[in-house]
Amino acid sequence: MKRLCLMRHAKSDWSDPANDDFTRPLNARGTTAAAFMARYIAASPYRPDAVLCSTAARATQTCMPLCDALGPNVPVVYRDELYHAMPDTMLTEIRRVPANVETLLVVAHNPGLVLLAMALAEDPDDETALRIAHGVPTGGFIVIDFDIDAWTDIRENAGRPEFFVRPRDLMTEGAEGKSGTSAGQ
Repeated sequence: MKRLCLMRHAKSDWSDPANDDFTRPLNARGTTAAAFMARYIAASPYRPDAVLCSTAARATQTCMPLCDALGPNVPVVYRDELYHAMPDTMLTEIRRVPANVETLLVVAHNPGLVLLAMALAEDPDDETALRIAHGVPTGGFIVIDFDIDAWTDIRENAGRPEFFVRPRDLMTEGAEGKSGTSAGQ
């Protein structure tokens, strides 16, 4: 079995019109959410063995606290090809991942991220798939499981969406003293 985790970059800063799309950084809310999600992912059953990340500033800044939380033994590969990639390009990059990686995290952008998640879902009417189809906000985190032995075998309509959560769901639950285990419901 392989587990694919998809994460949309955290909230970016639109206050400086001089920043082009590629160099736009995270805003304060995005920085907070990225750090929170990094701690959550590192401690969760969805902890990745490897990470693929877009090279856009907002994606790399989302990934920085994740690198710290995961430690040096989890390789992170930054790929220009993931910047505003559509599902076919993302699949090409995923298929290049070594077979010994069981859980892979991809940090990228919408609309490609949602389109990829929906293309991979074997049952687009599944409750989790339907939640994903309604939109993945910045910092959103998706988990899809596949009954395959190697990433080269990943195919459309073959994955089971297992989990989807928005940062605000987890942050609100944390403020109320609840665990994040029910956040995917």
